[in-house]
Amino acid sequence: MAISRKPLDVDNYSALDGGNGTDIPGSYRRTNINDIINNFMVAFVGDGKTLTKVPRYEVAFWAQRAVQEFSFDVFYSEKAIEIQLSSTLQMSLPSDYVNYVSFSFTDKYGNMRPIMPSQTTKPNNGVAQDENYQYLYDQTGNIVFAETSDTIDRYQKAISLLTVEELSSYYIGYYNSIYGPENIGGMWGQRYGLTPELANMNGTYVLDLTAGQVYFSSGFQANDLITLRYISDGLGENGDFSNVFVPKLAQDAVMASMLYNLTKLRSSTIQISALYKKEAAAKMRNAKIRLSNMKLPEMTQIFRGKSKWIKH
Repeated sequence: MAISRKPLDVDNYSALDGGNGTDIPGSYRRTNINDIINNFMVAFVGDGKTLTKVPRYEVAFWAQRAVQEFSFDVFYSEKAIEIQLSSTLQMSLPSDYVNYVSFSFTDKYGNMRPIMPSQTTKPNNGVAQDENYQYLYDQTGNIVFAETSDTIDRYQKAISLLTVEELSSYYIGYYNSIYGPENIGGMWGQRYGLTPELANMNGTYVLDLTAGQVYFSSGFQANDLITLRYISDGLGENGDFSNVFVPKLAQDAVMASMLYNLTKLRSSTIQISALYKKEAAAKMRNAKIRLSNMKLPEMTQIFRGKSKWIKH
């Protein structure tokens, strides 16, 4: 049967007051993929309906594919994690990481400041060598690599007289200085005549996808708060569909995508699959607009600065 669940208020609020509520407040805005599959089977599969006979496992497959594609392009902002840096100034990527949206650190006022990727340091594999600089090999004849390359090690141990926190509140026109303004090194990326990609006081990072690690520059310290906003395929809990969620504002678009993919594979419905393709594209576009979460008062506040002169 079709499912449309509404949690009781006691489940929604009582957990905040020490009660036995199990729902997360605000969870009604999402629905799990199990409910989407059940509703799809009721609405589109059966005698006299668009799809006469489709096994549930095939519907489940295309539901997962829809969630993956929509996670990449429509509701990509769902995932964010915050960690405290250790003394190694490294961060491990989440298990369901696909691509990043942004890195930021939280200053003492609670502001999230963007961290930019390093333009001068890139990840690499350091080859292990002996005292004669000869490559080292394992028992199978493959080259042995060091756990961390010397390039990354020097990047993280570069001399920095000012921490990222201090640089964030320090504004006299010096950017990306590893020595501070007291030294001639502080002239790098000066305010006038600067190089834009180096005009950054918030520190930098190096992303090593091979090692699954993120290395942060020496201006950071242990216990600094780092936030990673990233794109997932939405199926991190693939073993349990009840823990795979879709925003209700995109639910119709997900079902339209499932319908198109199922009709294009069947000779009895392939002639109308082009119509369902257009419908799926239109509903996906609508879902993007809905989830963009544009609010008129917020946009009005931003546009109040339109009369300011912008100098080039």
